[in-house]
Amino acid sequence: MTGLGALIRLILRRDRVLLPVWILISAVLPATIAASTARLYTDQAARDAFTHASMNSPAQLATRGVIYDASVGGLTAWTLGSSGALIGGLISILLVIRHTRVEEETGRRELLSSGVVGRHAPLAAALVVVLAANLLLGLLSVPGLVANGLPAGSSLLFGLSSAAAGWCLAAVAAVAAQLTAGSGTARGIAFATGGVLFAIRSAADSGGVGWLAWLSPFGWVRLTRPYAGDHWWVLAVAVVFVAVAGAAAFALSARRDLAGGLLPTRAGPAEGSLGGAFALAGRLHRGTLIGFTIGFAAVGGMIGFSARGLDTQLDTRALRQLAETIGGPGAGVADVFFTFILYVMCQLVAGAALVSALRARTEEAAGRADLLLSTPVGRLHWALGHLFYAVFGPALLLAVLGGMAGLAYDGGLLRVAGATLAYLPAVWTVVGVAVLLFGVLPRLAAAVSWSVLGLILAVDLVAEFKLAGGFVLELSPFVHVPALLLGRGAPAAALLWLTALAAALAAAGLVVLRRRDLAPSS
Repeated sequence: MTGLGALIRLILRRDRVLLPVWILISAVLPATIAASTARLYTDQAARDAFTHASMNSPAQLATRGVIYDASVGGLTAWTLGSSGALIGGLISILLVIRHTRVEEETGRRELLSSGVVGRHAPLAAALVVVLAANLLLGLLSVPGLVANGLPAGSSLLFGLSSAAAGWCLAAVAAVAAQLTAGSGTARGIAFATGGVLFAIRSAADSGGVGWLAWLSPFGWVRLTRPYAGDHWWVLAVAVVFVAVAGAAAFALSARRDLAGGLLPTRAGPAEGSLGGAFALAGRLHRGTLIGFTIGFAAVGGMIGFSARGLDTQLDTRALRQLAETIGGPGAGVADVFFTFILYVMCQLVAGAALVSALRARTEEAAGRADLLLSTPVGRLHWALGHLFYAVFGPALLLAVLGGMAGLAYDGGLLRVAGATLAYLPAVWTVVGVAVLLFGVLPRLAAAVSWSVLGLILAVDLVAEFKLAGGFVLELSPFVHVPALLLGRGAPAAALLWLTALAAALAAAGLVVLRRRDLAPSS
């Protein structure tokens, strides 16, 4: 463990923006949900009616589980229990892989190991930071919950349960990082394991097979039952799981070579078979695009299926007023919230498009672009190969998302798919910004691109709830897209202008790329 403290400080410095943002948002969200629940369901009769409707919805049981107590605290724990655990777990996986397997893949771990650094210190540093971050966000959520009138003890149990889910997925990622030499494969193994564990919990609640919940960390989070009996001892199960998985990760780490994995790497063909830079880009983007397509198809189907009963579950005066605020006079609660959820998902498609748009920067930072461009391949041809998937990939994702949601909602596959495809020019605008930054500020392209997307999401939120107006709303390309499912018409000129803006931004970035030097990661 020599050098553990220095490595912890290095991780904290590298993630000095990401960690505070994640912790603060995760800590504030439970208090926000508790306040909203108390405002929307003002008496016990309203909470009982909502609980009855939700427990008769297979989709709600599968996604969120059983409501153990129809109180403000019980509904808050139900709303955030599984979904909050899933989000925190995914972030924990990304952080552990980033500071373990990615460090080995890029060669930075080898440089650090040439100094006074113990063999197990890098893995221990990553786990210490991620476990501490989860614990901190869990503890910081308690004051906000108590301020909303919820019991302090139950609030503390809820915070620790949320932290425990992140701990478990971080331990899973630590094991996955030892199995393979590629960071992408390690993420895939960890994400797949997390998906299986979530599916086990879903089957336990929706299928009535309660004992299955004891096989999944997502089940343990629910079985602690904050605000409904407070089963503190269930946390011990999560602690034992983390200890066993963590010990296994260290044991596996000692049995493999640096930058290698325990699973053998499949040998490639003796001679390359790719037809050029475009074919290479296709090979690089293929796995990610397939994964996103399957994921958005599943999410779309789940959204459509869940939206069927929203008119009954969300039939309160406050929500009817909110629906009219968003969708206009006479707008139905189910239609408005179905549209709003799809609106948010279309913005997540923009995030998926950013992953493709920034892949060229990843190749450049890793030094692989140098090798490719030393052959008879021009920079523009190389960049266009990656841009092709950043442009047409989102079209596929939006079509699949809308089609599956419409099919599950009311059978309107083409109608909903067309409404989601209307957001394609807005997604392309985000891609154009990323391409421009890739050309002008390559080393800051990823950080600034994701920051721009975060700013757009914030603007969209205040716009949709009509909390701001004027020039602020013009900053988001998504605000200019018509809500076709709610009958909001808009001239096609808005979409044409967004498309032209995206093309201009991308073209400017490609022009600069042709003239600048290649920029390594450091």
